[in-house]
Amino acid sequence: MNPINYPTKDIETYWMSFKKMYPKAYNKKTTSPYSKCRVILLNGLEFESNWFLHQFSRNCNNNDIRREIAVIRKQEQQQQKRISCLKPINENILETTIAYEQLAIDLTATLAQNDSDKNNINALNFALLEDFDHLYRFSNLLLLDKGEEARPLVGSFTEIMPARPTIAHHRYPKDEIKPFMNAKKSKLYSKLVANIITAAEQQTMNFYMNIAQ
Repeated sequence: MNPINYPTKDIETYWMSFKKMYPKAYNKKTTSPYSKCRVILLNGLEFESNWFLHQFSRNCNNNDIRREIAVIRKQEQQQQKRISCLKPINENILETTIAYEQLAIDLTATLAQNDSDKNNINALNFALLEDFDHLYRFSNLLLLDKGEEARPLVGSFTEIMPARPTIAHHRYPKDEIKPFMNAKKSKLYSKLVANIITAAEQQTMNFYMNIAQ
């Protein structure tokens, strides 16, 4: 399905009632791991859209445009809240963390396999090693802290493998900088890859910073 080929509805029809905006949360024990991953990814995309429009509005001096953006922002905030409410209250921080890392691994691997931009592929492959590392460490922490195995949480779809030594994990911040993508010459898919992974990783960063993990 190509969403660009479908006409949109009138903007006023997108407002949600409180009942619709707050759905029933998923069951953490029976819901597919990939459903949890989708909730996290969609949350990141909604946040990214809101932050972009927020910064756009801050830097725009045309109030007619800012008023139109305000309507879209509020509607997208409703969408984000609806997605956030799918996560149950009884899902602890480490269980959520396992889902974050499963999403990071599978999404990064899929994007890298289908991209053609070498800079993107190298950055994604590097990030993939980091994500496997994080999944292994957080799985050990879940077992140590909660006495809970992580494998059932990932549905045995994503491999949990031993990681490298801690000393090999740390780098100087300057070494984190990767070559940029040529936005004028890169294919549309590569641009989408860069934007999707940025939104997902930013969502992960904010989650970890909020819980001091």
